[in-house]
Amino acid sequence: MDLKGAQEAFLAVLQQIPQPETRKAFLAWVDDTWIRGVPPTLMVCPPPCPPPPLAPVCTSDYSSGDTKLRKIADDLREIMPLNAILPTEQITFPSVGENADCDPSHTLHVDAFLYDEDMVDELCDTGELARNYCVDCSSHNTQPITYISHSASRERLAYIFRALLPPIPEDTILLDVGSRLGAVLYGAYIYTKCRRIVGVEINQDLCQVQQTIINKYQFQDRVQVLPGDIQEQGEVVRAADIICLNNVFEFFMPASVQARIWAFLRSNAKKGALLVTIPSLEDSLQYIDCGFRHPEWTREVAPHNPNITAPFDFQSETSEVKLYQVI
Repeated sequence: MDLKGAQEAFLAVLQQIPQPETRKAFLAWVDDTWIRGVPPTLMVCPPPCPPPPLAPVCTSDYSSGDTKLRKIADDLREIMPLNAILPTEQITFPSVGENADCDPSHTLHVDAFLYDEDMVDELCDTGELARNYCVDCSSHNTQPITYISHSASRERLAYIFRALLPPIPEDTILLDVGSRLGAVLYGAYIYTKCRRIVGVEINQDLCQVQQTIINKYQFQDRVQVLPGDIQEQGEVVRAADIICLNNVFEFFMPASVQARIWAFLRSNAKKGALLVTIPSLEDSLQYIDCGFRHPEWTREVAPHNPNITAPFDFQSETSEVKLYQVI
């Protein structure tokens, strides 16, 4: 500290002694001890140790988890066709809502868990995927092709389990409705300690795909896949603490069936349960007549930690992935 700094520090000390008599006694002590007397031997304290570097817990967790999920995606690409739609699946293009303009002729199913943006670019460069379609045959009038995904990306899974949801106790039961390839199940196993992770999938072939991955990676101690209609699984729905619904109904059933399932979920999801939905409940319920609107059933919950440090850009996820609590 230089002279000016010492003077400012000394004045700051005096300003903290408002009583005149105390200040006078302090100055007399300074005069007697440091000016007229023999100053005491100063004990030179060693410089403070720098604080330990912050352990990159979040970053390492994300990196480790992402590596595992990437390996699972590699295995699934060996099993699934390029569009990740099996011949036994029935795709129903929506007739109402934001995706009503999706047409089979210019809509491609590209699974976000299997193919990240770099891989999609590579597939486009090699001609395995198209970017545009011709509006008028043999003309230059083209429009971009719409890509639709029915799975959560690795980034989205990390966002859900490390930023969106609050800390998850070990005794939590998590349910994924329409678990398809199992991405949410694998993410829940890797990023949480949920004691029971259940996927309900109506397509038997997709159930077998998930079971193959569960067995290979030894997830069966906490992960279970139940084949069948979610409306036949009332006991699981009523027990679930967290229910995930990722783009689950719109492309797989008509609006009338969607309405029945939403009514079923409302009747069976327990009070206090958390719902993770993509898209928002507002969007999902806006164009179907299920007899209620989401504020009558749930309240929206803000992300627990949207600014958590991670090697992913979560900003794009916060507007699409929503969290609600059953009231």
